[in-house]
Order: sequence, then structure tokens, then C-alpha cells
Amino acid sequence: MQLSVTLLALFAAAVSSTAVPRASSKCHTPGSKYKGYMATFPGGFVGMFERTNVDISFITTVDPSKWVAVGLNKSKQVTYGAGDPLFKVEFQECPKVPGDAPDVKWYKGRIIVSGTNNCVTVSNPNGSQPYFLEIKKCGDDTIPPASQQWEWGNDFGDVVFWRGKSKEDEIGYTIDDQSNPVTESGTHRIELGCDQSCASFGIVPKSKLN
Repeated sequence: MQLSVTLLALFAAAVSSTAVPRASSKCHTPGSKYKGYMATFPGGFVGMFERTNVDISFITTVDPSKWVAVGLNKSKQVTYGAGDPLFKVEFQECPKVPGDAPDVKWYKGRIIVSGTNNCVTVSNPNGSQPYFLEIKKCGDDTIPPASQQWEWGNDFGDVVFWRGKSKEDEIGYTIDDQSNPVTESGTHRIELGCDQSCASFGIVPKSKLN
């Protein structure tokens, strides 16, 4: 009888370990909420995080139809206002990146182009502001390179930032005094940087785009 109970216990333990796999340490998309188009919110949005060189605040203008997606030119550079094709992305949580806190929905990770092994990448991560974005092959799928490390947080709404050179900077796109995205003259490449003022990206479904 004792032998039968022991065998039953071992069998149950084996089934349990098979049925409940360990959580993956690789980057993965947490759910459908984290899929959509990488977008800006010209003019502001309640819950959007705005940062200046002296303050952190909310933008108070509300217009839920004003999400404007960034585009991708033929050189795989991310643009704004140029009429370039849109592209779908997914934010992926990378559990091994230090600071990841999924219990409060504050994720560290990367942004991939849906259906590919390509990532939204800062092209000049070691340079000075402004920074620019391009699409390049993803690096390590456990701890991405600094140029491909992003944050998703919900303290100020569902916001997305590049982590920056120090991986603690939370850098968004540069905005002018009307809270509109700033672009490079002649190329329409969207500029990133918070030396003056910046705002967060969002990842939103097509139904929310202007």
C-alpha cells in the first residue's frame, strides 16, 4: 500500500511539472493590448506624460481622435508627417531586463515590427540629442541592446519611452510649444529628446488613429 501511494505521488508531481511550464525568460508580447501602431498625440492628451527640463506634468487637452501614427520611409527610418507607410508593432516584455515590474504593469522590453525579427531602434544611442529611430534586426531576445530597450508604463496612461543611454532616462519624442512632434527638416524623421520638452508614444489600434 505504501508503495502505491508513493508511486501515485511521484506520478502526480511529474504531471504537475509538465502541465505548468516555467515562465519564459525571453522577450514576449504580454497580450493583444500591446499590439498596434506606434503613434503620437499632437496637441496633448489627458494621461499623457510630458517632461520638460524643469518639470514633469500632464497634458490636459482631450481629443480621442488625434492619435497620429509614425511612418516608415524607404530607408527604414521612422518619420512623422511625411505620408510614409504605417507599420504595425508589438511591445514585448523582456523579464530579464532589470527593473521589469509586471505586477504593476510597468514593463521593460523592446518594440518589434509585427511578424518580423526587426525592432524599433535608436540609430544614434551614444550620440547627443536629438535621437532618431530606424528599423533594424533585433538583438538579444533576453536582454536587448540599449538602443532597443523601451519601457511601457501605466502611471500616466499607457505610455512608451526609450530607456535612454543610462537605461533610466525615459526619453520620448520632442515636442514644440503646441505639443506637436518635432521632425528633422527635409527628412521628416521624428526627433527624440527631452532637453527641452517631450511626450510619450502610444501603441494603439488602427481604430484610434486620426
